[in-house]
Amino acid sequence: MISENVRGAIAPPYGKAPENTGKKLGERLKDATCLYENRRHMGPELPLDDTCRQIFDHLIPAMHFPAIASAMIELDGKRFTSENYREGSTHQLHASIAVHDRLCGHLRVFYPDNTSFLLPEEQDLIDSIARDLEGWLKEINFLYEIRRDAELELPLEDVCEQIFEHLIPALRFPKSATVVIELDDRRFVGEGQGHDGTHELRSKISADNKLCDQGRTHELQSEIVMNKKLCGHLRVIYPEDAPFLLPEEQELIDAIVSDLERWLKEVNCLYEIRRGAGLDLSLEEVCQQIFSHLIPALQFPEVATVVIELDDRRFATGLDEQGLTHELHSKISADSRLRGQLRLFYPLEKPFLLPEEQRLMDALVTELEKWLEAKKINETLSRRLEEITCLYEIRRSLGLEVSLDNVCQHIFTHLVPAMKFPEAATAIIELEGRRFTSKPHVQGLTHELQSIITINKRFSGQLRVFYPEDKPFRLPEEQRLIDAVARDLERGIEGKHLEETLVSVAEKYQRTIGQELHDNLGQQIASIGFQAEALTQDMAACGSAEAAKVAASIATQAQSAVARCKEIAQGLLPFELETYGLMIALQALADRVAEAYKISCEFVQENDVAIKDNNIALNLYRIAQEATSNALRHGGAHRIVISLSSDSGMLYLSICDDGSGISGIDTAHGSAVGVGIKIMHYRARQLGATVNLLSRPEGGTEVRLEMRAPEEPQAWKP
Repeated sequence: MISENVRGAIAPPYGKAPENTGKKLGERLKDATCLYENRRHMGPELPLDDTCRQIFDHLIPAMHFPAIASAMIELDGKRFTSENYREGSTHQLHASIAVHDRLCGHLRVFYPDNTSFLLPEEQDLIDSIARDLEGWLKEINFLYEIRRDAELELPLEDVCEQIFEHLIPALRFPKSATVVIELDDRRFVGEGQGHDGTHELRSKISADNKLCDQGRTHELQSEIVMNKKLCGHLRVIYPEDAPFLLPEEQELIDAIVSDLERWLKEVNCLYEIRRGAGLDLSLEEVCQQIFSHLIPALQFPEVATVVIELDDRRFATGLDEQGLTHELHSKISADSRLRGQLRLFYPLEKPFLLPEEQRLMDALVTELEKWLEAKKINETLSRRLEEITCLYEIRRSLGLEVSLDNVCQHIFTHLVPAMKFPEAATAIIELEGRRFTSKPHVQGLTHELQSIITINKRFSGQLRVFYPEDKPFRLPEEQRLIDAVARDLERGIEGKHLEETLVSVAEKYQRTIGQELHDNLGQQIASIGFQAEALTQDMAACGSAEAAKVAASIATQAQSAVARCKEIAQGLLPFELETYGLMIALQALADRVAEAYKISCEFVQENDVAIKDNNIALNLYRIAQEATSNALRHGGAHRIVISLSSDSGMLYLSICDDGSGISGIDTAHGSAVGVGIKIMHYRARQLGATVNLLSRPEGGTEVRLEMRAPEEPQAWKP
């Protein structure tokens, strides 16, 4: 009767893992990290407000605009908000939270009205967290009431109600009987018509060595010990003139208490296993947890043998289980297939307690199945997080590193730890006759996975990962990861080649146009000017004053055009750079801008900076030139400062202006309508530098370049 409640004490299955729906690698990494960290911290012992705080701590940084995002969780009239939440926010995404088919609240995320949500990715993330919160609430609803301090609320009250409903009618004087259950600090009372009696039978129930004896002497009692501790009493009270029916009523009370004790043992067993079976434990450790809590809950713990068979592994409480035939068992299924069984053996002369012990074993198998599923999900999510982190870091390094050797070393740094056996893994990249390895000694390795590297549809090499012969690869996951890294390397090299080509073509055309202006067009305009001057003299000699005036104007305009052509040619052909170096070229650039546009433009060299590599010097000059041009054309600047400095092995180039700033630009990636800023970023990446466009507090824009101070000329091509 009472033991039927064991089924009700079992928590529902773990929630399903949400799919990683981010489209960009950075967003997918944040989403996976958010979900992984929330699940890892959602323990059953955590209070609701702490759980909500954990969700906010991991959800908000995973949003597209975390600096302006806020969140709210509403649950059964309670309201939890992130620290930056503002009352009256209405622009939101939300997900409903339902437990046992009952709507109990919402998870809401707010942005300012002028900020768009990233759909459907952010909605999917919010929905996934809401589902995780629902699973946690369901688990808490079951686990909260079976804690060690006997806060057993709904399950315990139901059990006590069942005891009252079945025990009182079975007594000799049901109308005048009062039944009291005291369990630790809780008290449950079931009464007939009369309840002032002092004549009682008492059956003691175990825990904490506390016994609330009221001084009664006319009693029968039966002590029941659970884990060698007393936890309370079951009392049946009659009026003094109503005698107990002995021994029948005492036996009935003892049987009820025995059922209640057994139920408490089962609930405690389930709770302790569920609480102790963390996802960080190994299968062997979880099986030992099951043994340590299951054995004491059995009818004959001193002679019981428990065996767990799972796949090809076997775990047992003793070494002498061979030949035992008197058993109960429960099958273990996971991944939609039979994986093994939980088996309980008694000696032949010891009967099993049916159906209670079978039901307890089935409940434990359910818990083990849920743990196996959750463990698999957790491991998959962890592996996926490692893979995403690996790819993210590799892609980030492809945009920052200049030399191919550094790129390959970055690949090894992040790829090898993401493998199943990182301590035994060796990685090799072969490209255009060059060979890069993660370890110094790689001869004789044969057990490998590999991925071909093709650049511009031409075979260029391969990425190979080796394990010792006794280490199996994790297929297809590791092959997929190696293929992804190889594709990233292909795209990185092709992108570098494309950027080099684009910059080279731009430089070639600049030189061609500059040469054309200097050698041809400028000379032709100068010739027109000379002819106009001669024509002016002829017209004056002939007495044609009006014609002479027009000819003189043509000569003057021709002279201005020649000066302008010379100025443009000097910008396109930096003669000072090739002749005198970067410092003189930047000073000449500042002087030309100041003279041509009648503004303040100066060059500041804060310390000695020696740039011996002509390619680096040219790219730095072109970046300064483009930034200065943008400040004039787009910002309307009246003051520009170009500065170059070095410190602690770093080189810094800064172009500051007091203009109106530049709008419509992704400052991190150089995304704009024109190609000037894009080429500026291409040039920076060729140098292994970063360029940022920053708004100045006092107004205007700063273009800031940072890079490692160059030592020797570097090339990306293998």
